[in-house]
Amino acid sequence: MTNELEVIKDCQDSLPGPAPEVTARAWVLLAEEIEAERTGSGHRQPAPSRRLPLRGFPGGRWAMRAGVAVGLAAAVTAGLVLVRGGDDSAPLGTPPASAAELLRHAASVAAREDVRPGPGQFVYVDQKTVTFASGPEGDYTQDVRREMWMPAGEPGKTLTRSTYGQTHAISGRSPEYVQSPGTVEYQRAGQCHENSLGLPPQAADLPADPDQVLAKIRRDAEAFVRSDQRRRGEKDLGQNEIDMRVEKVIGSRLFTLARDPLTPSRTRATVFAALSKMPTATVVPDLTDPAGRHGVGASLKFETPGGWERGEFIFEPATYRFLGYQSWIGQQEGGQVREIPGGSMAVITVKVVDSMPEVPKDAGKPMFC
Repeated sequence: MTNELEVIKDCQDSLPGPAPEVTARAWVLLAEEIEAERTGSGHRQPAPSRRLPLRGFPGGRWAMRAGVAVGLAAAVTAGLVLVRGGDDSAPLGTPPASAAELLRHAASVAAREDVRPGPGQFVYVDQKTVTFASGPEGDYTQDVRREMWMPAGEPGKTLTRSTYGQTHAISGRSPEYVQSPGTVEYQRAGQCHENSLGLPPQAADLPADPDQVLAKIRRDAEAFVRSDQRRRGEKDLGQNEIDMRVEKVIGSRLFTLARDPLTPSRTRATVFAALSKMPTATVVPDLTDPAGRHGVGASLKFETPGGWERGEFIFEPATYRFLGYQSWIGQQEGGQVREIPGGSMAVITVKVVDSMPEVPKDAGKPMFC
């Protein structure tokens, strides 16, 4: 195998070297192949579930098939590694030409990141969120680590553990009525009716075609806006404001489905593909998620009667893997628009585990339940 690698290197010396993120991702793929060989699983776990070190592999062994090693080595030497599968495969690290292209590639990757727990197992999600709140003391954000365990086949029995971090004042002084840093809360299914756990709304009955998804969500949004208009007794609402409300509802529902870590991978892929068709989508070359990871973003903005709302999806530049999400709200104040954060989150880990923690007997309801 060493000789084969040397031959490939000699043949490729005249080509430019690969970008650092391309090399790094190639080693990740190689490490995953090694782990699959070692465990005899025959398939890799989804990318978010395991990030193997780039130096040193399990047990210090280099047990791999020559074909895999040679193929990946050639790709690294040429500076080209492809996202596997589908017609939307593209060179890793290639800057997307548009937000539509970025979201299509993200959809292709998401479709292959399926996490399927077996009987007695759980989908485990570890994410970092930054919540925004406004109170008498002023505006502030708070860091929260949120872990979820969803039993196989029973999404309605999800358990969430939240560990609160520091608060950061945006305006005014630090709030008094918040959870102190280090506080741990448990939320069980059915405990907080206004914030039910499990699969996000509409995830189960969405069609597989993105055009049909958009059509269905638009019909539902129009019905909701009409119903809400009647409930409020609004008889003189202009068509322009009605259209803005409909677009806001469409965006909100697509954003919820796309960013929720419990959304099935196939559904998330379809939603990313649907978002790629939204006319307000733009590329943001460099965004940072709450975990400090840099990525390329797809930004979607919706006008509202009092300003606007913007959601930004963040993807790993070299793989188009979904990293996180953040939102912003623009509010009209004194003839100017004030931009405030709406919240953000970063997906750290998604994997299958064999157990979930016991809820302490003295655990009460969450503060904001």
